[in-house]
Amino acid sequence: MKKITLVLIASLICLTTTFAQKYGHVNSSEIMKIMPGIDSIQIKLAEFQKDLGTLYDNMVSEWQTKKDKFDKEAGTMSASVRKLREDEISSIENRIQEFQYNVQQDIEDEQMRLISPFQEKIKNAINDVAKENKYNYIFDTSTLLYYDDSDDVTPLVKKRLGIK
Repeated sequence: MKKITLVLIASLICLTTTFAQKYGHVNSSEIMKIMPGIDSIQIKLAEFQKDLGTLYDNMVSEWQTKKDKFDKEAGTMSASVRKLREDEISSIENRIQEFQYNVQQDIEDEQMRLISPFQEKIKNAINDVAKENKYNYIFDTSTLLYYDDSDDVTPLVKKRLGIK
């Protein structure tokens, strides 16, 4: 009888604890779109891409100049000079290919570097709202497929960040 009583008490405590939990959800994507300064990321990213484009154009221009010179002088070159120039042109082609391969990762890395301070501000605001309002869990709606019986804390996070 004591075991049954203990099991019932433990079950009651677990149920009470489960029902006492407070859940909330937030749309961090919505907040991110309207954060002050977020529009500067696109400008900075465009400048970064432009700089990468300039580097690429310079490499292609160097390759084209050397290729044109090689084609023009090919008939008068010794075998050793011809090999040296072919290797030089091939080396530039390899650098261009490597650059093209790595440039997308560089752009993604720069975007993450620029966006991370904004993400950190949102995360801190969500943590503050959760503590102030005694939420046990706050979920982001971008990862939820269904939510019910949960408070939308997006307005509280916006207020915490000073966003209207």
